[in-house]
Amino acid sequence: MSKHFGVWIVVLILAFALTACVMPDGQVMTADGAAPVQTEAEDWPLAQDLRICHIIELGHPYSTAKVTLAEKEANVFGFTYDVYDTQGDIPNEIRLIEDCITKQYDVIALVPYDTSALNDALREAQEAGIPVIAEGADLDEEGLGYVNTMIGSSGWAEGETAGMAVCQALEDGQGWVIIEGATGHGLVPQRSSAREYVAENCPGRELVAVDTGMWNREEARTVMENYLTAYPDQIHMVYCHNDDMCLGAVRAIAEAGLEDTIKVLGVDGGAAEVYDAIRDGTMWGTVLNDASFIAVKIIQSARDLAENRPVIFWQTSPAVLITKDNVDNFPDLW
Repeated sequence: MSKHFGVWIVVLILAFALTACVMPDGQVMTADGAAPVQTEAEDWPLAQDLRICHIIELGHPYSTAKVTLAEKEANVFGFTYDVYDTQGDIPNEIRLIEDCITKQYDVIALVPYDTSALNDALREAQEAGIPVIAEGADLDEEGLGYVNTMIGSSGWAEGETAGMAVCQALEDGQGWVIIEGATGHGLVPQRSSAREYVAENCPGRELVAVDTGMWNREEARTVMENYLTAYPDQIHMVYCHNDDMCLGAVRAIAEAGLEDTIKVLGVDGGAAEVYDAIRDGTMWGTVLNDASFIAVKIIQSARDLAENRPVIFWQTSPAVLITKDNVDNFPDLW
């Protein structure tokens, strides 16, 4: 039986081989004898002259790096990539969305800094036939219906990974604090889900205090100074919702002479300054929120949406814990 099966395989291979032959100029002739149509690269079915509007709050190193990486990727395709700064103001972000609709951009990419306030503007974009890429945070159920894809890390996964890190780094009886991002930002409750993870899996690590550092290094430094004054000898770890706030906390801890007492955990990765801090022990670790993944996916998804190609709705990078043990595996992005 197996011998006969092998013979049939050989016959089929020969049959397929005879369906095409190579012409003298290197073209492949099809089974019906016709030569394939030759096309130039500029005729390929790729988006041409694509105009992308990216609405994001600048001023943070992570955001600046993400925009720089996205610009490089856009240049590969020859796309127009324009960036508009929300300046941390929701009404301004709404106005920018409406402006990009008026200017008839092909694709709008944005960071939704509020889970529902942008819904009317997003609906206007959908009605105008402009695909929308949202990144970095969740929208409510209505808002999700107005966007074509969500790109970024999962704040829930980052919170869980951070919770695991707290359980790993601390012992029973030791306390920790959280410095959150701006109140109202969709990622804040997600990244703070670390507290539920710790409460369930290692309840002996007491959460001492929670306050907001507004994603800002200097504000986080002030928060950390207040923590050290209010809770002396109770803090053994601080978890910040981004690395930039961690670097502010590190400064306050160093000025108090507590570098060897308090561990510092952040979220983002990518920055040489952060990776060096992990190497020298200034920071205990960070949870990767891959700026390169997001930047590249924004541009590639914009191209696919403009070409009416199917695009995965949730495009999520893994929330990897980076510590001194594996930091050398991750490249500096800025």
